[in-house]
Amino acid sequence: AALESYQQALGLYRAVGDRLGEANTRKAIGDVQQFRKEMDAALESYQQALGLYRAVGDRLGEANTRKAIGDVQQFRKEMDAALESYQQALGLYRAVGDRLGEANVYGALGRWEAQQGNIHKGEEWLARAVEIHRSLDSAYDVAVDWGNFAIVLYNQGEQELARRYAAQAEPIFRSLGLDYAAAIMKRIIGE
Repeated sequence: AALESYQQALGLYRAVGDRLGEANTRKAIGDVQQFRKEMDAALESYQQALGLYRAVGDRLGEANTRKAIGDVQQFRKEMDAALESYQQALGLYRAVGDRLGEANVYGALGRWEAQQGNIHKGEEWLARAVEIHRSLDSAYDVAVDWGNFAIVLYNQGEQELARRYAAQAEPIFRSLGLDYAAAIMKRIIGE
């Protein structure tokens, strides 16, 4: 239903010549496709959005899209391409002064390093992400940082370290009423 609504909006934005509206909608379509694990389609939508963001000069939109492309590439195990996308996004976030975006890239870089077996370097990136998210007073983002890192560590066979991060994330998720996320952390802690 979301894709259908976005497709309708896309047609309207095209009809009135609103390229920024089209870019935002193409990015949103890519997000839905990524959520549905339709990675080829998501990359195509993101690439279209990226071209439009560049054309209208929206550097924040470009940064958000480059970060999303990196996430898809990391999921597809295209690790060098993901790193390049994250670095491009990071430069754009810094240029526009978006600390939240910067922190989100640091978290992604931490997971990227952990997947490469560089746990210590991953923890350094993670610490930077958490520091910024705390300064922005976002408990949710801190929990997401720790929780996602715990999942990557767990999948890398680093169960003890994964438990440590999951144990930090679980009570925050629970306090925010995010029972599903808290349950995932509990499973990691319990195993």
